[in-house]
Amino acid sequence: MNSNGLWPEDKGRYRMNSLTYKPRRVVALAPVEVSGRVLKAYAMFADDPGASPDLPEPQWLRRHAASVLPEPPREGDHPVGFLILHHGLEGSYLLVSQWYDADMLKHWVRGAVAGADGGTVFAPLAQRDLIACVWELEVIRFERDAWVNTVLARGRLDSDVIDAYLGTTFSGWI
Repeated sequence: MNSNGLWPEDKGRYRMNSLTYKPRRVVALAPVEVSGRVLKAYAMFADDPGASPDLPEPQWLRRHAASVLPEPPREGDHPVGFLILHHGLEGSYLLVSQWYDADMLKHWVRGAVAGADGGTVFAPLAQRDLIACVWELEVIRFERDAWVNTVLARGRLDSDVIDAYLGTTFSGWI
């Protein structure tokens, strides 16, 4: 393995990320309504965005989340979930997650690419079996705990419980 973390025969085919961990900032955004669901929204930054980061407009997030979830919830889908807009070192990613059945999570990962009009679109990744990076997994873990503590602990999903779940967010460094 060379200093880039690649085996010599892999040179030029794939550049691995550094095997170091540097905390990233996460900012909770206002929830976004998407095709009959309410998604908690997070922005994550690989580089420190400073005191006032450039946060996406709610309609921009709604439009891109709707490209992942264009239809209303189906049988078994809960009308809540979360999304993560991650501005990583190699590009930007949109992760959309929706709670399903009582205790399962549906999850989609998309990468930012230039659309035909030059604007940003989020397309499925070439490596379709990727779930999340270590920083995104920390937000997913937080959301798992929020679901357990606000929904599963109460054993119901009425408007009070949904409000409690939507009100449980994270902002800070991970």
